[in-house]
Amino acid sequence: MRLGRTAWLVLGIGVFVIAFATLFMIYSRNSGEQEELENNLVVAQTQLTMLISEKGSLESRLAEQQSKLAEAQVLLSSTRGSFPSLAASIEYSEVLSEFADDFGLEVMGMAAKEPHEEEVEGVTFIVISFEMDVEGAVNSVLSMVDAIAKDKRFVSVTVEEVDIDVPEPQPITTRVEPEEPSATIKLVGYSYEGE
Repeated sequence: MRLGRTAWLVLGIGVFVIAFATLFMIYSRNSGEQEELENNLVVAQTQLTMLISEKGSLESRLAEQQSKLAEAQVLLSSTRGSFPSLAASIEYSEVLSEFADDFGLEVMGMAAKEPHEEEVEGVTFIVISFEMDVEGAVNSVLSMVDAIAKDKRFVSVTVEEVDIDVPEPQPITTRVEPEEPSATIKLVGYSYEGE
């Protein structure tokens, strides 16, 4: 069977239309994939730009923090150097006894606790706690406490507590000698043993 010219023409147009449709579908799909890839590339470039910017910011912040750390280490070193060490601590009991004599107080007792370590804001100190019992006028006790607070030898010592006991006044008719006021002074000293 022979096909006529019209049949061949129709057949050729059909093949052409099918080939064209197939190529158009492939092109459309590739075009969509290309557009998606271009969008992904734009997103990736944007993220890269942001990461580079963040890297610069983070490097700047790191340098700033390293600078602050170096300053803090210098300050810590200078502070450690000026803080009294345990070996260089004054003999507190002798000085306190002198203060008591100066203010007309009688030392009734003195006790010290065993030194122990205590961490304050990341720095380990050796803590010395001691207690002093005195008898005498209340004004003298207060003057002594004030002198301790102002004395440069006690720069690393704090007066933690002062407990003053004032006895009841005795009636004039009794022949009992009145009791003296007494006080317990609790002190805490901090010393630093450098590495």
